[in-house]
Formats: sequence, C-alpha cells, structure tokens
Amino acid sequence: MSPHEHARIAYGEQWKSLLSKKHNVLKNFVTFKADCAGRYATIEQIGTVELEEKTARHENTLAVELETARRFIFPRSFNKKIKFDEDDAWKLDKIGVPMPQSAMRLMQAGERKMEEIIFAGMLDTATVGNGAEEAMTTVSLGASQTVAVNLTGSNTGLTSTKIIEGVRIFMDNDAYGQGSVIEGADMLCLAASPKSLLNLWKEAVVTSSDFRAFTGGKPFDTGIIEAFFGVKLMVTTGLSARKIGNIQDIPMWLKSRVTYGDWAKAETDVWRDRDTGGDRIRFKFTGGATREEEKGVVLIKADESV
Repeated sequence: MSPHEHARIAYGEQWKSLLSKKHNVLKNFVTFKADCAGRYATIEQIGTVELEEKTARHENTLAVELETARRFIFPRSFNKKIKFDEDDAWKLDKIGVPMPQSAMRLMQAGERKMEEIIFAGMLDTATVGNGAEEAMTTVSLGASQTVAVNLTGSNTGLTSTKIIEGVRIFMDNDAYGQGSVIEGADMLCLAASPKSLLNLWKEAVVTSSDFRAFTGGKPFDTGIIEAFFGVKLMVTTGLSARKIGNIQDIPMWLKSRVTYGDWAKAETDVWRDRDTGGDRIRFKFTGGATREEEKGVVLIKADESV
C-alpha cells in the first residue's frame, strides 16, 4: 500500500469535530464596550446625591463637589496558531486540509476564553479609582454580596431559596425591583454549572403543576429552566475552575453592571509559510472585563455534594 492510500484510510472521507463547549453563553447578557484602547480602559461614574432640607427663607447652602468614581478594565491577549505541512494536501487526497474546520475550532476556543474573562471581571477583585489624579486600588465583592452555602442552617446546593435571597440583596441595594426593565439593560441573570442547575429541578416549587402551568410546560419539554423569579438562568461548564472541593460559585448579576471591553476584535489569519511551504492559520483577540460596582453582582455558594 502506498503512503497516499494509507493516508486515505487513516483519515476517512470527512472531518468531524469532537465534543466540546462551543459558545459563550454570557456575551448577550453583559454590557459591551467596543472602543477600548491603550494599557487600560476606564468607565467613568457619578456617585449618589442626596438633597438637604431648606430651613431658612434666605438660606445660602454650600455647593459641594460631585462625587465621581471610575472602574478600570485591563486587556488580556490570546492567540493560537495551527500549522499544516506542505505535503498534507496530497497525502489526504480528495479530503483536503481541514482549514475551515480548524478556523471554527479556534473561534470556539476564543468563545470559551471570553466567557472565562467575563467571569473573572465579574467575580475577582476589581480595580477602582476616585478621580483622575488618585491611585488605583482594588476591591472585592465582600460578604454582603454573598449568599452563604449554609443559608438555611446546613450546606445546600442551588435552591430557589438562595435565588430569592440573591434577588433580595439586589432589591436592598436599590439595584432591582419596580421600575427595572427585566428584559432590557437591567436584566437580572444567573449562570450555573450543570450539576447546580439540575439541583433546582429537585425543588417542589419547580416540579409543581403550578410552575409547569405558569411556564407553559416548556422546562419539562426541553429539560432546561430558562427563568425563575424574574431571573434569566443559563447553564455553562465555564465555572469548573471556580469550584473548591464541593463548593461551587454561582454568580448573579445585572446586565448593565458587568462590562466586557473589546480592544482588538477577534480575527483569523491564514497564510502560506515561505520557509516550509505549509499553511498557517491563527486566531487572536484582546479583551477584558469588570463589574461596574459591587452592588451589581451577587455570589451564591452551592454545595454540589448534596
């Protein structure tokens, strides 16, 4: 058998992709900032203002400085290059070098990495400043924005009680409630691991006939809960790195309070290497993310062993 014929048998007649996470479930549920450039991008913010009561007829109240703040987004760059030998084309005969398939796999890898960046900006320490001349400092979410794993006295997984507690925290912060546009900029979102989200299916409130009637039976038809208590639910395997032991981090956030910044748009380059005669394909992008304020994110702790 010639090497040519051997290659045809070894590779079969067509290319198929192995299973992997292919998309970024978060990109439609965060704020997109497309004009980022330089070593960092900033989000300028105006603080809260309270009025003072007038107590005299000719009272002359003092003017005050408007409280301002800013958030910093730092870019991270990623790229990957795949190479093909100059002889690959004839070795694979009519099958051809899998350039389109390779480009698709690189883009899928980029989608996963972008999701990772958004989770980091959402949950890790954020870089802040209080003015143009003030130094940068960092701030964490803190206990006030965390729903404990033992909220009801013992460790539990993702439950309706924890989701409702998260909504209460947003309401206490004046971040959600009457006047909020649920399907607009201030959509309240939650991303869960598959195991944590499926734990919600064990809840009596979810399996009840009332819940099925209210949702038109769709969760039972599709096997996916899309919304609960006004919260948009999504499932992702991108949280696996945020699990310590059995305790999984489950983020809730307002769409308007988490921003993804784009420096260099994702792009794919294809070229012929002159030294080797082979083909090269590269995918690259640069981006970063941050939460705009701590009140816009809540972290739920879920025990996936129960």
